[in-house]
Amino acid sequence: MTMKNFTIIFVVLIAVSVNSYGQITNNGFENWTTLDSYDNPDGWVTYNQLSTGSFYSCTKSTDHYPESIGNYSMRLENNTSLTQMTGGWGMAITNAMNYPIKPSFPIVGHPNSLTGYYKYYSANDDSLFIRIMLFENGTVKAAGSFLSNITTTSWTPFSIPISSYSSADSATISIIAFYPHSATAIPKGNSVLYVDNLSFDNFITSDHMQTSEKSLFTIYPNSASTIISITSNGEGVLTIYNTIGAVVKTEHLTQSQQEVNISNLPCGVYTVHVKSGKTSNTQKLIIQR
Repeated sequence: MTMKNFTIIFVVLIAVSVNSYGQITNNGFENWTTLDSYDNPDGWVTYNQLSTGSFYSCTKSTDHYPESIGNYSMRLENNTSLTQMTGGWGMAITNAMNYPIKPSFPIVGHPNSLTGYYKYYSANDDSLFIRIMLFENGTVKAAGSFLSNITTTSWTPFSIPISSYSSADSATISIIAFYPHSATAIPKGNSVLYVDNLSFDNFITSDHMQTSEKSLFTIYPNSASTIISITSNGEGVLTIYNTIGAVVKTEHLTQSQQEVNISNLPCGVYTVHVKSGKTSNTQKLIIQR
């Protein structure tokens, strides 16, 4: 290998490691390819190709989040009048529908969580299911899952912790509008799931990495036990979500620096969302005692 080639490869690796969302295949669902009579998100495999009629379980939606980023999200819908092999499952997976699941796209660095935004309309107690799996040399090294049967009509952030591991070189992400808890599991209802702007470790809040821009607010300390201090740019609404996307605390921020009591929240990882006017930011909060 020449020095020139080595330099190019090194620069590419640095760029990918800085852009944690850039590693994930079509992470914002902006790129779609028209195949026959349907669109399919680039880099993702769906059941659209098995459709026998006008229904397609994966579609491109203009309802997206954050509003300032991109134009589309991915919409998955179950259709219980159809079977898996006639396109009735609302499911998307990076690269290929393999079983057992295999690596789909390369990663660098050491991601500790998968983050993103979703909306979910549960029918007949269906549960959405999102899973991230990390591999090294084709062997599973770590994983994390998000499961919820709660209907969430507004865009909600999620953060999926990835289990402990030493190193990994690739990943696969599955997004499903129902819970495939067994080989015979099928959708319970015609549930609908929207997902947008996936990323490793950092929530996407603008066209640039969150770490390269001035955040709308800061949290101190983080981790915390009973009280956190929120420093913001002005008035706004603070919402804290747990790992399944349920709202556990809401508070109106009236001052540039304000204390928030979190003593009633169990230890764990939370998502703090602050909205001020048309601007919003999201950050992680760790509570430990």
